[in-house]
Amino acid sequence: MKPDRTVPPEIQPMPLLTMPEPEVTVLPSGATLYSYSGGDAPATRISISLAGGLVTQPSPETGALLAPLWIEGTRDMNAEAIADFIDYRGAWINADMGIRTMNLTINALNNNVDEIIPVAGDIISAPAFDESRLRRMAQRTAAALGVEHSTTAWNAGAALRSMVYGAGHPLQRETDPAHLDSVTSGQLVDYYRSLLTPANLSVFLSGKLSDATVAAVTEMLERIPSTGREKTVTVPEFNPVAGHRIHIPMPQSQQSAVRMGLLLPGRENPDFVMLRLLVLALGGYFGSRLMLNVREDKGYTYGINAVTIGYPHQAYMSVSAEADAAYVEPLITETIAEMERMKDESSYTADEIDRLRRISLSNLAAMIDTPFTIMDHHRSSILAGAPAGYFAQQQEAVLNLSAERLAALARKYFDTSRLYIATAGA
Repeated sequence: MKPDRTVPPEIQPMPLLTMPEPEVTVLPSGATLYSYSGGDAPATRISISLAGGLVTQPSPETGALLAPLWIEGTRDMNAEAIADFIDYRGAWINADMGIRTMNLTINALNNNVDEIIPVAGDIISAPAFDESRLRRMAQRTAAALGVEHSTTAWNAGAALRSMVYGAGHPLQRETDPAHLDSVTSGQLVDYYRSLLTPANLSVFLSGKLSDATVAAVTEMLERIPSTGREKTVTVPEFNPVAGHRIHIPMPQSQQSAVRMGLLLPGRENPDFVMLRLLVLALGGYFGSRLMLNVREDKGYTYGINAVTIGYPHQAYMSVSAEADAAYVEPLITETIAEMERMKDESSYTADEIDRLRRISLSNLAAMIDTPFTIMDHHRSSILAGAPAGYFAQQQEAVLNLSAERLAALARKYFDTSRLYIATAGA
């Protein structure tokens, strides 16, 4: 019997979701290994995080160069040898600088991942930070930053960060391209060695794991030397400025950039999870209020979004948009008006609440789709300092979503008189 395709299928509610837990092992060396095995794909991801991210860097220039140079050669292998070794085996390697950690990630096929693990161990144990490569890296980074710093988006973003974080905060400091060439290999080696100890390592292992791979990673971690001391890395308290408006004149720019920020409580606050949903409703997806109003209805911009940037004790909301200079003030005015409207529970329609619930549940469901997304959730939660049971808290907040709850939070936290506004352009 043929199905009647003129009748749409019945929509079923999303079932309750459960986030699987990884196996956690604190090794004798002090390193912490998180592992989760699942899925059918014969692949493994190894994510290694070393305590000491942007908030601990001696200078922003050190932070800009340390992570990319990390994988550019070791005591026993130069950069070309590492690249050839990884590429030949169909693997992928990347290093980045996080807020509180330096991160090394390797994706590999199961039939050769055990060959790659010792190379990862060499990168962690004995990175070369070669002087000649450092000089080339500094030149390339300076050139890229020179282009980036000429944009209205970067200038408005830097101005907003200077207001929210305040002078002297490590996340407010910006990399100066002119100072990159003053960073030396010896400085990088000394700083890295001050961090290197297994107790500062958190390793996240996911994929279709074999006992041999887990054993190989464990053995690699047990061989890491200890040249530094164990660190507890925290994000310092914000020191926001008194003024709430900055404009960066860039008369030759074709478009202006707008960045708006509002201080919020951090992840440890019981309101934080529902606040993230409030910010999502304001500007966190294509059907959000700002997109429907400022973009679709008013036509002030091609895109506008709002995100929550959260730390354990503090957070802030950031609203971003680019627009013609003539639309900057109307865009700001309408954003503020939308935040004020969100304080009125009658402004929320049943369709909006349903749409918000569906996209939030879909995002949560995507987190449990593969062993890699499952471990990504645990890794980001651990590194961000999220409380235990964070996934369940998010699901509970979504299921209890209502106009009354959102409006009450907007009245409590959306104090538009305390908005930080940064603009750059004509």
